[in-house]
Amino acid sequence: GGVQYIQENQRTKPYEPLANRTVGYPFKDYRSVVGIEGAYDEELRGVEGYRLERKIRDDIWMPISDASEIEPEDGQDVITTLDLDLQDVAHSELYKQLSIHEAHHGTVVLMEVKTGKVKAIANLSRNEDGSYSEDYNYAVGESIEPGSTFKLATVMALLEDGLVHPGDLVDIGKGETSYYDHLVIDSQHGVSGEITVQRAFEVSSNVGITKICNENYKGKPERFINRLYDMGLNQKLGVEIRGEGVPDIKYPDNELWSGISLPMMSMGYELRMTPLQILAFYNAVANDGKMVKPVFMEEIRSHGKVVKRGGTEVLNNHICSRETLAQVKKMLEGVVENGTARNLSNTHYKIAGKTG
Repeated sequence: GGVQYIQENQRTKPYEPLANRTVGYPFKDYRSVVGIEGAYDEELRGVEGYRLERKIRDDIWMPISDASEIEPEDGQDVITTLDLDLQDVAHSELYKQLSIHEAHHGTVVLMEVKTGKVKAIANLSRNEDGSYSEDYNYAVGESIEPGSTFKLATVMALLEDGLVHPGDLVDIGKGETSYYDHLVIDSQHGVSGEITVQRAFEVSSNVGITKICNENYKGKPERFINRLYDMGLNQKLGVEIRGEGVPDIKYPDNELWSGISLPMMSMGYELRMTPLQILAFYNAVANDGKMVKPVFMEEIRSHGKVVKRGGTEVLNNHICSRETLAQVKKMLEGVVENGTARNLSNTHYKIAGKTG
């Protein structure tokens, strides 16, 4: 007789909703396939305990004896690479910008250059009431057309193949050109006529970038695609979080290849990459050409003792030559100092980047 206590365990998130989807969550049976929880479920799970019980009546059970119990073993602790302060800023700033523009969804990822450690990752989707919450990991899983952010890869291929120089001229006319029946136009940036390749990149001229790519690779598009493949842009990163989107950069022998594929791909269309894959590419430029895999696990501990540390994995030691790297770094700085990202320029430190 008396009271029988039955222990039920529950995992809680003290910082919800920060990185909610990336941290992940267990399902009712404590088997998770989502986020870091899913990636390290085996380490987190531990070993179940058992005890013999006798059914007294209906759904009432009575333990037979303590001697028959097998104690459960605690799971290990996974320490993430996320920085709580940076995560808080990333989440709140993304929330603010999405609200201003009433966007459907957005993502922010902050990665440490040398190590690949992800310090902050936020993914927010718009709810019916206009609020935002984390219900899908767009950074890892959404493979989309990257648009103008891909122009960096195009310019790098041209420079690496020795086909153009940042100071070369390209005539963008009044900001319009056609490829067969497809019209390509520039956004309103107040630039026309002959401009340098550097300037075309700074103002993100669709006409300028497609022209130099089409003129130099027309008739030999496989040379352009091979250069992209050499950079590793057609390969998944292999991050530990499940559900990574597959990059899609088609080859000229693909049945979907057409006469406009080359210029379209040069400005980030007719191909697909995830935001995390684009980030790893840009990070490689910052990392002097070395592409590293984004990682989310700092270390695994058992009762306070470190049993495993997360290491840096190099995916590509040299995505291009040092000369090309030096040139594109200047071009990326030019985007912020003189181009489409002038609003980010400041007197405290230099920023290199690309709008899209």
